[in-house]
Amino acid sequence: MDRLEWKKDIKESLEDVAGGTRLSLLFFHNPHDEASIKMLQETFSDASVVNLIEREFSPVMVDASEAAETVKRYRVDWTPACIVLDDEGAELERFVGYLPPMEFGAQIRLSKGLSAFHLDRLPEAIALFEELIDECRESDLVPEAEYYLGAATYKNKGDAVKIAEVCSTLNTRYPDSIWTKKCSIWSHMRLTGPFVGYDQGGSAGSGAY
Repeated sequence: MDRLEWKKDIKESLEDVAGGTRLSLLFFHNPHDEASIKMLQETFSDASVVNLIEREFSPVMVDASEAAETVKRYRVDWTPACIVLDDEGAELERFVGYLPPMEFGAQIRLSKGLSAFHLDRLPEAIALFEELIDECRESDLVPEAEYYLGAATYKNKGDAVKIAEVCSTLNTRYPDSIWTKKCSIWSHMRLTGPFVGYDQGGSAGSGAY
């Protein structure tokens, strides 16, 4: 049985990821919560999950029943919950509820990819979205990964061709997905030149697409 090496606290985790591409991952659990117990016993003992978390994160396990201040700080109102932090300890992404190993693998790739997207680490985000799409083909999260793959590729290189490919893929394979509806506007827009955020600073910042 594979075991994760949990850091003792958030400070240790943040120090562990400093200067690298990994991020801190908080796992809030309750020892009396069946979903939390199942996550610890099954999901976090799966070799593929352990390898993926160790590759992308420095994990911290937080007992929500004994860490009132941390629970309050991160506004955790349900367990199990996973929260991805930036290098200053601020939340980037979260997801809540039990997931078996295969589905957890897809979700953690998506969450790390979205975190990289928020941090403007676009090549990293693209690689993670592509990995999710290639390795988790049956996941319900694939349409969202496709959408953000198009967004990240366009922000990174101004690649409107990829936007068109993503629209086609979503329309063909996932016609009823909310992400297909969200990308439908792209097919009616003339996307040329680099992505420009609200600060007019090239690819940085929030955007209009």
